[in-house]
Amino acid sequence: MRLKTPPAFLFILLTALCLIINTPASLAFVGAQEEKATNGDKATQEPGKTAKSSENNAATNNSEPTESDKDNHQHQVVINPPVNAFTQQQQDIEHYLTEEQVTPILVGSDKYLIAINKHTTPVNKGVMVLIPDWQQSIATPNALNQLRTDIPKYGWTTITLHPPHKPENYPSQALLAKERETENSEKIALYSKKMADIMLAVIEQTKNYPGVIIIVAEGSHAALMLDVYQQNLLAMPSALVMLSSYMPTIAENNKIAQQLALTDYPILDLYLKRDNRLVLANAKLRKDSAKREMKASYRQKQLNNRVTGYYPKKTLAKEIISWLSSLGW
Repeated sequence: MRLKTPPAFLFILLTALCLIINTPASLAFVGAQEEKATNGDKATQEPGKTAKSSENNAATNNSEPTESDKDNHQHQVVINPPVNAFTQQQQDIEHYLTEEQVTPILVGSDKYLIAINKHTTPVNKGVMVLIPDWQQSIATPNALNQLRTDIPKYGWTTITLHPPHKPENYPSQALLAKERETENSEKIALYSKKMADIMLAVIEQTKNYPGVIIIVAEGSHAALMLDVYQQNLLAMPSALVMLSSYMPTIAENNKIAQQLALTDYPILDLYLKRDNRLVLANAKLRKDSAKREMKASYRQKQLNNRVTGYYPKKTLAKEIISWLSSLGW
């Protein structure tokens, strides 16, 4: 049995079903359109406020940092400067030379270090003051370190000084020769005065031990000690031992050669076969000057070595002791 449904009724039924299904989506779309229109009206009505807000945000981003911001920034990027090389060497000496008798001495407001190695024989013959070259430490291995350990076996007490570093910007880099000479002379004069003050404090330490005082200086300090004694800034030593002596300028080397020839105390001038070219060039200059002035208490000798700048082990101490024995010590 078939139902007889009119076509008009079917059309009305389908239309009603379509309206029921599409009504929620239509309402949501209409609501979104109305909200968008409302926001657009507000933006149109208040353009000044929107622009002002943007300007305020930009001003806030570009404003100067506050004190707290600066402090936080500084705490994050603070980099400590490197330690001074001279101070670093002092710290290394105090840290590593634990078996040595390291003693600080004050010269004005500056602190310097000395290492004392007492004689190991029943009788103390005297004191040797050891002075390393510029930029070198107490335990410099090329020469003085072996003297600190070998010389006490022969009856001598050693006092090794950690000297100040060379003057800044020396030698001068001025364009004119006259300016370079003037600047170098001024810096060396000031440095000689400083070395004299330091050596006065070291000499006070040597008075704790009997016997004569011998100065053993290396490199440029060997030449500078001659200048200090010739200016009468210190009392004359019993003897001076120079190890690979030189100065970096021609004028200073000529001056040192002349001063050496006029000294009254004995001098032992040692250098190496394989040495700094400045040392080799100026050794002959000093020897010729000593011959010219007929200085009797002067001996210059070249020692054989394998490593450039390093004195052969045990040979250096024997050379010095043999020379001192020839003088009666």
